[in-house]
Amino acid sequence: MKNFMEPESVALIGISRKSGPGSFNVMENMIKFGFSGRIFPINPKAREILGKKVYDNVRSVKERIDLAVISTPRENTVNILKDCVAAKIKAAIVVNQGFADADSRGKEIQQEMTEIAKKEGIRILGPNTLGVLNNFNNFTTSFMPITKERAPVGLICQSGIFFVGALEFSGTIGKGIDVGNACDIGFCDALSYLGGDPDIKIIAIHMEGLNKGKEFFSLASKVVKEKPIIILKTGSTETGAKAAISHTGTMAGDYQIYKAALKGAGVAFLEEDGQMTYAVKTLLNLPTMKGNNVAVITYSGAAGIMVTDALERYGLKLVSLSPETIRMVAELSPDWMPIGNPLDIWPAVMKYGTGNAYSVALKAVLNDPQVDGVICIAIAPMIPEFSFLEVSESLNRVMEELPHKPVVAWLYGPNPKKISKKFESKKRIMIYPTLEMAAWSLSLLRERQVPKVNTATPK
Repeated sequence: MKNFMEPESVALIGISRKSGPGSFNVMENMIKFGFSGRIFPINPKAREILGKKVYDNVRSVKERIDLAVISTPRENTVNILKDCVAAKIKAAIVVNQGFADADSRGKEIQQEMTEIAKKEGIRILGPNTLGVLNNFNNFTTSFMPITKERAPVGLICQSGIFFVGALEFSGTIGKGIDVGNACDIGFCDALSYLGGDPDIKIIAIHMEGLNKGKEFFSLASKVVKEKPIIILKTGSTETGAKAAISHTGTMAGDYQIYKAALKGAGVAFLEEDGQMTYAVKTLLNLPTMKGNNVAVITYSGAAGIMVTDALERYGLKLVSLSPETIRMVAELSPDWMPIGNPLDIWPAVMKYGTGNAYSVALKAVLNDPQVDGVICIAIAPMIPEFSFLEVSESLNRVMEELPHKPVVAWLYGPNPKKISKKFESKKRIMIYPTLEMAAWSLSLLRERQVPKVNTATPK
């Protein structure tokens, strides 16, 4: 995979002569992205593109080429790959659609590509792919602009939309591999590479179908011992499974079998796309949860009951607080206030102020040996008159002192986005849009502490 992710020289075959907005020029995007290696444009109808000499054929280039990026009509692809073999190129990305994702002729061409890879030793990524992204090496083969961020998150997908929309899908991305139709390079190759990559701490995967199931499940069960793997498997319905065939030409397979096998391999299995961003930030920033016992701190008794139901759905439970924890919180509360879990601290807030009351309660539960994780429920005020209810600074100070247990929060009120940024600025407390998702996030951290790895390879 090094030739794909860290090339020193790239041939762009079939590159557009147009440039500027709307041209989708791979070379223009590659240069803007900061790639410092050698680029060889290949187009028999041009002599110069963006100031670079253009070659008629890849065989005309006398220098070594690490990677070829092919953007030509499908009927030309096989001959171009043969040219790449003749030029001793070891890696090629086929960008265009119209292969196994299309008609019978497309399937035939893709099969020829696979046979060339097996026979000649050239590795092929795609077809039907945006290719790769490496923010650590300032390299991408995408013709679409991509946000640059050296994040320790590796993404494997079957659609380039997840490169372009990384902020919405995974929150961030450091390296990415779009396997497309996976005629040669597939999920196993990509997972093996990212699993051994010291730059990557967590792996997020969008999967439509899988060609080498047994090999992938076995590999995932090994990689997950070193770094978390999160998978969103699409095609859960009959209609969705048929759509996967027309998109990448891969069989989606039985969703429930995939789910059981992937969870058995120890990966975090997601049911919907909206979970990916939150799963990534949870597993990337928070410590694992060593047990099932949760403490809840809240301004609202009703919200405390709601989160109790959610915790039970994810196999977690409210813990009985220690006598010392109860004593510390009781000192802030009126005599008539029963102290339990969830901890309703509103009466203490009225007497001692928001920051003081919440800080004491959070310190108490974090120091409680019976507590494994904490959910905080707080207000996100908008108008200055209610700014005293905002507790992000107070709680972040507590977390700097006591960072060893996961703390997640749900904010209610008119200004959650602005206050969320304040909470998450120190990356010690993560904010979630619902109580259900806050409870779910703790279950991910619990599963990460004790991954349910099934050592038997699924059939």
